[in-house]
Amino acid sequence: MTKIVVIGATGKQGGAVADLLLRRGHEVVAYVRSGESPAAKALSAQGARLATGDLADPDALQRACTGADAVFGLSVPFGEGGKDEEVAQGRLLVDTVARLDAHLVYSSVRGGDRLEATNVDHADSKQLIEAYLREQPVRATVLGPVYFMENALNLGFSRLGDGMLANPLTPGKPLDQVSVLDIAGMAVHAIENPDELVGERIDIASDRVTGQEAARILSEVLGREIPYQQLPLDMVRQWAGEEVATMFESFENNTDFLDIETLHAKYPAVRWHSYADWAKTVDWDRILAP
Repeated sequence: MTKIVVIGATGKQGGAVADLLLRRGHEVVAYVRSGESPAAKALSAQGARLATGDLADPDALQRACTGADAVFGLSVPFGEGGKDEEVAQGRLLVDTVARLDAHLVYSSVRGGDRLEATNVDHADSKQLIEAYLREQPVRATVLGPVYFMENALNLGFSRLGDGMLANPLTPGKPLDQVSVLDIAGMAVHAIENPDELVGERIDIASDRVTGQEAARILSEVLGREIPYQQLPLDMVRQWAGEEVATMFESFENNTDFLDIETLHAKYPAVRWHSYADWAKTVDWDRILAP
């Protein structure tokens, strides 16, 4: 049994990683802001040990990670300190894991290994963190997830609660997407196979669907018609800001898709989810409850 620290264990990615590690019999230390949150209490009930702190606290992070075989980590965008705050988080995480000689599995973003500004701060920050990581004596595996399927569960944006699927992309535009279930699958595979995956950087996607296809799949799973509605980018700017609007503009113009078939064939141990597979795992009654 290995000891693994999961950073952000009450979030979408960290929660999925912690859950899978626990189900596979590993010792999990969940690094959380508060041990009193319902999500933290649920992790404790599952068998995780809680360690409290945040990504700006070097002492708490060091204490939590001491003695760990591996650390699953990420940095958190959209904080008050913006891109600089996220870069500082990432560098502290890298330094801490390097000092303790553990295996870092870092969840970044697709294209985070490039050094070309995208004008999307939460992507550009990952580039700076990865550039720093490459210069440090740390045993690391870097994952580069694409757009999350779970973003559809943000009902304020997707409008699924209103009986439709809304998104800024044109209805027939394909979009590579990943489920946090598959980020967890890839992360746990890396943790369990360090000899194979230390030093590797893997962009990951679960499926490629258009907005129309996603709406059709959700219609089938939910058992009622879910039409697709394209949101005007100006509306997205007003709701979510310039950074998110710029991200969707880049998706609309993208012609550089991942080779999903080859990726899945290379890592068959990850139980990859198609968009339909993922949709069937969601507790829609809870998500869409009035």
